[in-house]
Amino acid sequence: MKREKVQGVVRCLVEQVVIPCVLACSILVPYRADAEIIERIVAVVNEDIITLSELKAISLPYLARMKANYSATYGEEEIKETERQILNQLIDEKLVNQEADRLKLEVTEKEVARATREVRDRAQLTEEQFEQALAEDGMTIESYQEQLRAEMKKMRLIDQEIKAKVYVTKKEIDEYYKMHRDEYNAPPEVRLQQILLIIPAESTPQEVEQTRERAEQIRAAIKQGEDFNAMVKSYSQDSTAATGGDMGVFRQGELFSALDEAAFTLMVGEVSPVIQTPKGFHIIRVLDKKDRQKMTEEEQRDEIDALLYNQKVEDAFKQWIKELKKKSYVVINL
Repeated sequence: MKREKVQGVVRCLVEQVVIPCVLACSILVPYRADAEIIERIVAVVNEDIITLSELKAISLPYLARMKANYSATYGEEEIKETERQILNQLIDEKLVNQEADRLKLEVTEKEVARATREVRDRAQLTEEQFEQALAEDGMTIESYQEQLRAEMKKMRLIDQEIKAKVYVTKKEIDEYYKMHRDEYNAPPEVRLQQILLIIPAESTPQEVEQTRERAEQIRAAIKQGEDFNAMVKSYSQDSTAATGGDMGVFRQGELFSALDEAAFTLMVGEVSPVIQTPKGFHIIRVLDKKDRQKMTEEEQRDEIDALLYNQKVEDAFKQWIKELKKKSYVVINL
């Protein structure tokens, strides 16, 4: 379903000088068409603020989906923790945007328009269909492009401030190759992405069956065209959900037997049936499969180079954000 595909993309993109006493002020304002919230400031990030309505604009649609599917297990504490996590992400985004502005990094209208066309073309939608799909997700073309611009600016900042300063030496590649050489003659490997619905230890048989039914509904939606990445973000209860459900790479025989059989039977891009393990109900998708024995030494070194580089970039970004927070004025009042 084309409209569902673009809504998945939209969800995946969804990512003044203030005196501290202002945190105490609040006014009653409408939120969308069917709800009211007490408007207040939930965070101050240097010269910017984050309001409760901004937080709710992201958290309410997410929590509504979670409530519909996990009403029996998703309680008040989980909701609060979800909002804290979303708020922390919004704070990081504010800091990144402020730093991008300080460095005068720009994304032109032409670049945003080109990126928008690429998203629309991938979804195979006309302009009218695209705007209708955005509207059904609570967005206008203008608000969508603002989010897209912010994401493009963030990637430009990471390229300039992080990636440009990260490099992998020949010595590091040599050392890694020597330590892991035997792994390149190991059994076939597969890289997986998953949606996991956890079965709590105290679950009754009826609750287990309800969880299975929810998993089957999620898989059915994916088979009908829903974006797998968006479904991971909306429904997966695994810790890997924060990184898009990427489980990493596994050798044959390292997974639960049911998962292992499915993983090495599926083709790249294929989605498994619902699989039950002691941990819960899994829906997996194969991201990549490789036969290590067929890789040349040059291919192995290229892969090691990319692996070490990505690890360094991730570590550098986490440290960069940490240092940026230390230098910034951040107050949370959630």
